[in-house]
Amino acid sequence: MGNKLVNSQVTNFLTYQYYMRTCKVLAENVFQFDKLPKFIDKGFINRILVNRGAIAFFYDEVMGLLALPFTSTGKRDVYGRPTQITVIGQNGYNRTLKRDEFVIMYDNNGYYPLIIDIYGFAERLAIDTRTIDVNIIQQRTPRLWQCKQGQEATLKRILDEIDGFSDSIMSYGNFNTDDVSMIFNPAPFIADKVRDEKTNIWNEFLCHIGIANVTYEKKERHITDEIMAMQGGTIASRFTRFDTRKTAVDEINEKFNTALKEKITVGYYDGIPTTDETEKEENEDEEGGIVND
Repeated sequence: MGNKLVNSQVTNFLTYQYYMRTCKVLAENVFQFDKLPKFIDKGFINRILVNRGAIAFFYDEVMGLLALPFTSTGKRDVYGRPTQITVIGQNGYNRTLKRDEFVIMYDNNGYYPLIIDIYGFAERLAIDTRTIDVNIIQQRTPRLWQCKQGQEATLKRILDEIDGFSDSIMSYGNFNTDDVSMIFNPAPFIADKVRDEKTNIWNEFLCHIGIANVTYEKKERHITDEIMAMQGGTIASRFTRFDTRKTAVDEINEKFNTALKEKITVGYYDGIPTTDETEKEENEDEEGGIVND
């Protein structure tokens, strides 16, 4: 039974890690930066913003414009903004910068790392997923619970296995069945209800990071006003994350204009990735080309 409990716990952990990766990737890739210097890693910027909540842009005389994580090393102003920072590179590069030498880009108007919320969403999604797995397994085999006075340690072990999402519990031979509180009681099928709750959590997460999603609760088509009303939370979440990026980009373009060939832009990514050939065909169709039914 020990190995079975360990296997269940490993599966729980792997499921949690899966949702952590999925949620992080989505949260990191909802924005697109254009006209950034080629040396700057866009993925690194998005990753630091989600994991640390902020990143500093500054000019290096050798490498040009850079974007790196930082620590505040000086006093803060009346709004709590750092007046001196030390930027840190992945290769050991570090440099102390004064206020007029850097621009800080935040992930959101709350100035906190979004990874804190992702932990919670990933755990809730993983719990629902494993609950569905266990519930489905329990449809084929009834569970047996046994306990009697003086065997609290055994009961604790059984409860630990339940918490570990074990699909069945094995009892010892010296258990008295007269003390059984539940015996051969098949678990009710609740996977469908849990799946609905999981969908609600997933939609809540997408709304939280600003990805548009619509849950259809009826067969009739939603009118535009209804869709806009349902997307109110998504729009608000988009604004809180976009506003900080846009403000920082405007300041970067102004402060480091001599080091930039073109002005940097930022926007929410709403397009669908396509090949150049597909995009060309779509443009021809829009211009009056033949469209197959």
